[in-house]
This record gives sequence, structure tokens and C-alpha cells, in this order.
Amino acid sequence: MSSFQMGEGSGHFVFSDQAAGSRRSMRIFYFRPKTSVPNPRFVIALHGLDRAASDFRDVLAKQADQHGMIVLVPEFDSDAFPDFYAYNYGNVRLAPPRKIVLAREHWTFGIIDRLFQYVRSGLNSSRSTFGMFGNSAGSQFVLRYLALNQATAVDQAIASNCGIYMLPDLKRDYPSGMGGLDLDESFLRRYFGRRLTILLGEADADSTAFDLPRTEEAMAQGPHRLARGLWHYELCKQISSELDQALAWKLEIVPGAGHVDQKIFDRAVDILADTDLSAITART
Repeated sequence: MSSFQMGEGSGHFVFSDQAAGSRRSMRIFYFRPKTSVPNPRFVIALHGLDRAASDFRDVLAKQADQHGMIVLVPEFDSDAFPDFYAYNYGNVRLAPPRKIVLAREHWTFGIIDRLFQYVRSGLNSSRSTFGMFGNSAGSQFVLRYLALNQATAVDQAIASNCGIYMLPDLKRDYPSGMGGLDLDESFLRRYFGRRLTILLGEADADSTAFDLPRTEEAMAQGPHRLARGLWHYELCKQISSELDQALAWKLEIVPGAGHVDQKIFDRAVDILADTDLSAITART
């Protein structure tokens, strides 16, 4: 018999996983609605670079409760995942100067799928899919997860207010592009075919923000996050057209919303709650 426990309301549990840093375990902050909604929907949410998993859970809880959704926020703490490469970029390759590409079993993207199966089994849920949402650094994780993995259990994803975007380019080495990982054109086609919403805050347009990436590569994408999001979406439209692959993504700008903003969080949960599972087509 499983010892898994997840009560109603907010809480956390420890999840063991081979890719969860040197401790091989991490905290999962959750919200479970206090309703009798049968077979509630799951959302796995990725926090920002502040690593504030419990706070991210809290800002999603009210809206999730209204929709009867379970929210899971894995904590990628700075001890086990100390830099961009270990968290935002999925632990796919080591930071410079080493730049070594790690074996897939070390990529942290796999944690997401194993966590979903663990909770699903523990709750005896018949759900076979989940929604995914990330803001800022979490947005980078979501986009890379969708681009580099099968991700067959994700029925809808939202990436909001990303600071710098990975280019859908198989010739540019990861993490700037998708090169050097033995990927082929099928990965691009699947990526462009995802049910993905690029969610941008209308007021996330501060070019002087202290946490805005300002490398030469980042500045080439635009002066601030709103501009970069618009630029990236148009770039993906162009590349998908060249591949004769319809871009299934949606772009939405939230009026008056800034970088870390409740308007963004509420809208993301609303979009995920409105997912029409009957409209999902089988993925290859």
C-alpha cells in the first residue's frame, strides 16, 4: 500500500528522484482544492530564479481552488541547482568552461514526468495529462522541456515573461539553440505543434530592470522582456512556415501586467482550466 499523503489545502512533501541534485530528493509544494471535484486537473508550475516555490504555489492557489485544480510546484533550490544551467536550462550541459553534455538521465526535465506519475498513482487519479506553467526562469524551463522531450503527458503549457529565449536552431549549440544534442527536424516540428501560450505582461517593458539579462545575445532579442517575447514569437512563426509546419502556439498580452504580477498568474490558471481535452490530437 502506498504511503503517499497529500491533504486538502496547501502543504508540501518530499519527492525522491535520481535527477534531483546531490540529495536525490526535493520538496514539492502543493495545493489541493477543498472541493468534491471528481478527478481534479493537475498543473505543474515552475517558479522563478528566486526559487520561492511555496510563494509561487500560494499565488496560484486561489484561482486553482475556484477551478478545482491541483497545483504542484517542485522546488529547485539553489543548493542542489546553483545556476542557470542546473535549473533554467534543465541540467542538460555543464556551465562554461566545461560545457559537457550530460546523459539524459541527469536532465532535470525528467523529474516533471516522474512527479506527475507519482502523484497521479498516489491519488488513484485516472488523469493521463497535466498542464504546465512557468514564469520568468520557470518559463525558460517550460520552453526547453517542451522542445527537448517527448512530453506526451502535457496537454497545455504556458510560458510567461521569459528574459531570454532559446532559439529553435539545430545548428546553434545548446543552451542558446538546440544544437549539439543529437536532435533532428522532428523535434522542431513537434515543438511548434505544442498547445503552448506565450503569455506576456504589457507592462513588462522595463529595460532597466535589475534582473533583466543583458548579455549581447539577450540584447539582440530586444530591449526588454515584452519586446523579446514578441520577437521570439514572430521568429518561430517564420521558421515554422519555412518547415511547412503550422505553429499551434498562441500569443497573449495581459493588459497592465508586469513581470511578477497576479494578473499573469490568474490568467495562466484560467487558460489551463479551460483546456478542452477532446481537442488534443495524438502526438508522435
